[in-house]
Amino acid sequence: MRLSKSYNSLKKRLIIIIISSCLVFMTACSPLDKIKSIIKDDGAGYIFKVSLSSDPINLDPQLCQDESSIAVAKNLFVGLMKYDAEKGLTPAVATDYSVSPDGLKYTFTLDNRYKWRSVGDYEADLTAHDFVFAFRRLFDPKTKSPYAKDYFCISGAQMANSGALPVENIGVTALDDYTLEFVLDYPNAQFLSLLSRLPASPCNEGFFNDTKGKYGLEAESIASNGPFYVRYWLYDPYGKDNYVRLRRNQSYSEISRVYPAGVNFLIEKDLNVRLNDFTSGTTDVFVSNGLSGDLCSDSERELTNEKYYLSSCGLIINPKEEILSRPEVKEALSLCINRQNLEISTPDYMTAACGLIPGEAYVGSTKYRSNSNEQKIEENQSLAEYKWNFILNDNEKSRIQGTNILVPSSFSQAQYLSLVTAEWKDVLGLNIGIEIVSDKDYRQRVEDKDYSILLTVLSSDCANAFDYIEPFADGEFGISIESCRKAIYKSVKYNTVTAAIYDISVAESEVIESYVYMPLWFVPKFVYTGEDNADIEYDIFSGSLLFENAKHF
Repeated sequence: MRLSKSYNSLKKRLIIIIISSCLVFMTACSPLDKIKSIIKDDGAGYIFKVSLSSDPINLDPQLCQDESSIAVAKNLFVGLMKYDAEKGLTPAVATDYSVSPDGLKYTFTLDNRYKWRSVGDYEADLTAHDFVFAFRRLFDPKTKSPYAKDYFCISGAQMANSGALPVENIGVTALDDYTLEFVLDYPNAQFLSLLSRLPASPCNEGFFNDTKGKYGLEAESIASNGPFYVRYWLYDPYGKDNYVRLRRNQSYSEISRVYPAGVNFLIEKDLNVRLNDFTSGTTDVFVSNGLSGDLCSDSERELTNEKYYLSSCGLIINPKEEILSRPEVKEALSLCINRQNLEISTPDYMTAACGLIPGEAYVGSTKYRSNSNEQKIEENQSLAEYKWNFILNDNEKSRIQGTNILVPSSFSQAQYLSLVTAEWKDVLGLNIGIEIVSDKDYRQRVEDKDYSILLTVLSSDCANAFDYIEPFADGEFGISIESCRKAIYKSVKYNTVTAAIYDISVAESEVIESYVYMPLWFVPKFVYTGEDNADIEYDIFSGSLLFENAKHF
């Protein structure tokens, strides 16, 4: 015991001496940060491991669409703005910005410390010209970027994208090496938020041209300005041990500290293997879709998790159904649903839905759901029973007996639909079954409108509140609602986020009050980590895990 106390005392004095010495020579991120790491035991230098369900296809931020490519690319690039879970939307490469009174001109001052980094030891300063080139690529019809339309508010963008205007004439200009100006054709309240998204990442023209058409397709052909760069990328279409290895971009870390030494993305297509790799400790994080039942709650490994409510589950009646689609019939069915029962009789993570749009949905960088637009759903089984006695005759009631709810096999909570069908039987005397089909058959039958009642799951890959009302604007279910069409049409043309939220709220209310959609549950995604990991961030706007601040203890 005396030896231990003496050793600890000596260790403390030594640390104090080292810290005092380093204070004299301290710079942005050097010796002192390393000592802090030792004291805090934050595992700085650890290489995180995570499994992807498929090989990335293209890491070009103006093009990448598949989930795996986006997951990797989000750790490689940083744009003018970024979203911070605590601070909200904040400058990133930009140090400051101004907006003209009419909302048509944005001027950004860039941080001159950012650099490009690639595996071939390529290094160059990041300048405003890199953003100009990126946006010209975005709108160039030869690029065929799927994201170009999201930025059509930029002056000349839509015309350039159609080939009617040279891309050099779009409203993106480098006033000097570190000053960037955007001119818009019309105000867009979500524009700053759009500048934090992956397609708005910069691109170095010289490096791009040197790749000779391979930009984003191999490790040597991708230059990063974010926390990591691609060190290795093994892709063998016939192999099974493919991977992407990212390593810390030291230039970026001198601006904003990157804790891990790197991230290894392993490719594993089998869900059960990915789950086993995580629970056994081979990988460090696992994203679980609460809908498909691949939860880790029974694992022996000590786990922590964060929940993100991005899925809305509810019922839709086929408008072609002669009897069931009548407004008064849908009203009676909806009045029967006891949401308190849906809450207490299901797993804790399933929350009875208060509306169409779940809690993690955003408009730009502003969360959509608040007390001011909380939906009120009427529930009254006595009224439903009373109305049911005279809205249909006995023959009509007989004709809808035995109707089924169509459910995809990936929805593992199908058994809880019996809570709804039991209430329809008890209150209305109506027998409704549950038909579970493969996901492939489910998609085909939805497309063919071959169902009576549909269990549908509405979600958004980028946490966009507009995505939840869009199906009721474009007639996806054979239903088109004017307020939804109006909101979607104006989605990138709102002067203020408040106006956008108001119109979405009006559209959501009409969907609920017309019983077009009967909300049942909000179901989350889970991000599971072991107890020895912390600060692995989940970006709900891209569905990606971010490792810049990740720590391993």
